[in-house]
Amino acid sequence: YLLSMTGYKLVAFDMDGVLVEMKSSWRYIHECFGTDNSENRKAYLNDEISSQEYMDKDIAMWKSIGKTVHDIEAVFENVPVMKGAHECMHALKAEGIKTAIVSGGLGILARRIAEEMGMDYVIANEINENMEKGILHVSPKNKDIPLKNLARKLRVEKEEIVSVGNSKYDVKMFKVSGMGIAFNPCDDIVVADADVVIKEKDLSLILPYILE
Repeated sequence: YLLSMTGYKLVAFDMDGVLVEMKSSWRYIHECFGTDNSENRKAYLNDEISSQEYMDKDIAMWKSIGKTVHDIEAVFENVPVMKGAHECMHALKAEGIKTAIVSGGLGILARRIAEEMGMDYVIANEINENMEKGILHVSPKNKDIPLKNLARKLRVEKEEIVSVGNSKYDVKMFKVSGMGIAFNPCDDIVVADADVVIKEKDLSLILPYILE
């Protein structure tokens, strides 16, 4: 196990809009299946339903038209990763830096991507086998909690963590990290709170900031 020379030991990536182009892996499935979750989404953003209820309602929509976990896996099978992602993970691994996905998106996609790129940890939201309910690991509104838990488990200090995200929901990760990188940002809040802003869709561009 190589010790990183840079001082950073863990890089946590948001998935949607960062490791893949799609802004929402949940919405992507709705688009592919022809279901509409705009009502659920609105209720969630207005704090009328919880993260758990939001997931369960979305999954129930898919189940009601006969879709299974395997159908979701099939949709995600060929989704390409972000440009520069392979190079990025390879370089971090070579420095002995651990990589994690911390995403409110679907674990089905997160696990596939992590496997493809040799990433170390996946924390995302799962669907139970028979499409009855979601298994909540990451509330989009509280992404600092799973990251803090992982850091504690790995005995990594705040200063040794880099977080990479594209939206206001990633700001809480920045707050528990030594450096926050807004990558392919989709709102002003994430830009305002980031230490580094990268607008080009090429993940290898984060490397100089981490490995300097």
